[in-house]
Amino acid sequence: MQKMLLATVSAAVVMFSLAGLYTSLLARDFIATHVDSSMLRDPPNLMLVFIGYMVLALLMSAIYPRLFTTGGALAWNGFRFGMLAGICWLMPYSLVLFGVYRFPFVVLPLDFAWALVEQGLGGLVIGLIYGRFAPTAIPGI
Repeated sequence: MQKMLLATVSAAVVMFSLAGLYTSLLARDFIATHVDSSMLRDPPNLMLVFIGYMVLALLMSAIYPRLFTTGGALAWNGFRFGMLAGICWLMPYSLVLFGVYRFPFVVLPLDFAWALVEQGLGGLVIGLIYGRFAPTAIPGI
């Protein structure tokens, strides 16, 4: 249970931080150019966003140990799992939002690609935490 809590909080912090890096720095100009600012909250409700990442990280942390029960390539398994979580979570959700809101379609592939990075690294953190503290983990990995 402690491992799950540590994995959940750590992955949520990583994914939340990466989302902030993406929206406030890496894609800031792109978002300003392509997304109607009247559709955005000013300021954004960051607590609600963090809670969303906590829920996602909790689900990921609950599912991960059921798929990977031994050590092995901890970082790679976690990253692949995180990318799968990004596909399962963001892609359908984005399609629904793009069907309802007037987001330009040029944003869609960028969001999809970033989800692979953001949730991939969240999964990597989960994989390392579960593997590092698991009795079946390979020592030194």
